[in-house]
Amino acid sequence: MNPFRSGIVASPWETTIVDVNSIHHDVFEQCLQGIQQVRQTQRSAGLLIHGEAGSGKTHLLRRLRTHLTPSAPSDTDREETLYVWVRLQTSPRMIWRTLRRTLVDDWFRPVRGVNSQFQRILFHRFAEIRTAEGDLERWYEFMLENDQPGLKQLLDQIADALHLDRNTAVAFEHIAFGRHLRDLRAWLSGDSLPEAALVRMDLAQDEGTDEEREDQSRQIVLMLCKLAGNGLPIVISFDQVEALQIAPGDRDGLFAFGQLTSTLHDNTSNVLIVSCVQSAFVSEMRAHARQADYDRMLSFASWPLNPLNRDQSLKLIQARLNHFDHSEQSDIPTTAGWPLGSAEFDALFVSNVGISPRKLLSLCADKFDIWHRRAKPDVIEAEDGVPARDLASTLTATSEESVVKQSVGDFIKDKWAADVEAKRAASTPERTEDIVRHGLPMLVRMVVPDAKLVSDDLLPDVSLIFETTSGRTGVSLCAQPNMTTLAKRLGRLKTQFATKRLQRLVVVRDSRVPVSAGAKKAQQLLVELERQKAVVLHPTVEALAALDALRDLLSDAKSGDLSWHGGTIAPQSLEDWLVANLAQGLQDLVDDCLGRPDTSGGELVSDTRDVEALNTLLASRPVLSLDEAVECLQRPIEVVTAIAERHPDRFRMLMGPPAILYRAEDTQT
Repeated sequence: MNPFRSGIVASPWETTIVDVNSIHHDVFEQCLQGIQQVRQTQRSAGLLIHGEAGSGKTHLLRRLRTHLTPSAPSDTDREETLYVWVRLQTSPRMIWRTLRRTLVDDWFRPVRGVNSQFQRILFHRFAEIRTAEGDLERWYEFMLENDQPGLKQLLDQIADALHLDRNTAVAFEHIAFGRHLRDLRAWLSGDSLPEAALVRMDLAQDEGTDEEREDQSRQIVLMLCKLAGNGLPIVISFDQVEALQIAPGDRDGLFAFGQLTSTLHDNTSNVLIVSCVQSAFVSEMRAHARQADYDRMLSFASWPLNPLNRDQSLKLIQARLNHFDHSEQSDIPTTAGWPLGSAEFDALFVSNVGISPRKLLSLCADKFDIWHRRAKPDVIEAEDGVPARDLASTLTATSEESVVKQSVGDFIKDKWAADVEAKRAASTPERTEDIVRHGLPMLVRMVVPDAKLVSDDLLPDVSLIFETTSGRTGVSLCAQPNMTTLAKRLGRLKTQFATKRLQRLVVVRDSRVPVSAGAKKAQQLLVELERQKAVVLHPTVEALAALDALRDLLSDAKSGDLSWHGGTIAPQSLEDWLVANLAQGLQDLVDDCLGRPDTSGGELVSDTRDVEALNTLLASRPVLSLDEAVECLQRPIEVVTAIAERHPDRFRMLMGPPAILYRAEDTQT
């Protein structure tokens, strides 16, 4: 195994990477000083960290997160800090919802494999209103087991002292008693929940328009920061800020981020806001954010991640070699800087510029592979019919350039295939809105360059609006499992579409969230929207996975995180490859949203009610005969058969006898 591979830290929550504390130690100390300033002054502050691609921004955040992870139970005399990492792969109009979801997810993570950050908030809040010394966790466990009424009384005191709104107080109580945690996590994250789940938790949910949902998420985030209190500073680190830009020069994303930063800065007293960007992007942020917002991003400090000097480079190489399993390879040279030759290593520092950690590790990885092939010919597999030992001799006799590097195109191809498969495996209905809202504008910009993404305040329930020469197309995400919420949104859409401000409306549904049999109002509104010539679209799981992979890769490219042999793949190069190798599912998605030229004159077949009814039936009974479906739906066999045949991306039918029906996505999960 090559000890220099896997140099990229994808997330600060990773725990298995080698670290050299002397690298970027000055910036790390600034982070700690920023936390202490927030703790002492009880005022939030901003820290901007910038460096070239591959300089180790996320690696530094991982070190900070690891340092902040408590090594012992919560104690009245032990300072603690909460941590949140936000990867800004999101639409500017969903930035608060993204922060809300990420904060909740991170605070539900177990700390040291036991209690979550939410529970640590609980412990410290208890300590503020009662006499407590020593281990807070033991005291809490005692109260939970022996005095639940007393625990409830303390929770009421906390809610009163903090002026928590009812929903937050009830949610905090559920956390304290370990009740309904799965649904509670979804509610706190902003997911739409069925009425039955809300009733069980005694919580209210009124999603409203996009703008109202963003405002609700802002209020929830600020309330949760308030809940943590000044005794528990919060580090909120923002990574991949560059991904907020849909296109070069786009202002909306950075303007939204600036406003979010200012709101956190001015409306909390316990947050250190850490923003990580490429150095080349700093001027872009300054140009597109308001000056007041930009000032808050670096109200504490702005620090660069400098390239590695000679000493740091030697320490990083040695740390990787020390981490290597030497039982696999006992004859590794001990020359300083190996696997780089001494002259080659010295050449890296001739200009005193230094080298990024990513470039250094990539160089070492390639050299290690060459050495390993020559030192271990027995492990080299035959290629193109050439015996392994002959191949090893050839490698030894020829120049190092004979080790063929994978081309950029092949790298992207392999990366794309792996990402699509990973996204398909992780696909859930809760992520559909995030994927479409962020990914679809990127896809449309590549496939239909003339289409402009515009906004219209008079269409608050239309998530995306694309303007082309043929008019304006609106896309609205309507995948809520709460049927009351869904019906309200569909009703508002019907009214907004009737204003004729759009030439085309696409209502995006997720077939994994069927309209329930009793949701007559939602069913009727879907039919009425289709009569207005709206299009009801159900993207396949495969199409959603491909769109998710597309936005993920493009975000990595924009942020300098799409690495190839120590360098970065430019966003334009990635876009060119994606367009040339566009997945059919993505092309279909664009055509379905913006309209297919060959269907403009055809008669629209309105079968939404039947499609939703069949999907609802198959969601509860994944496999059933055609005869059973006919009986349950009370529709002629010809109609049910036609539905299945017209929507092969939704339904599958095995011709019997007996004929069997099932949902297409059930074969992909």
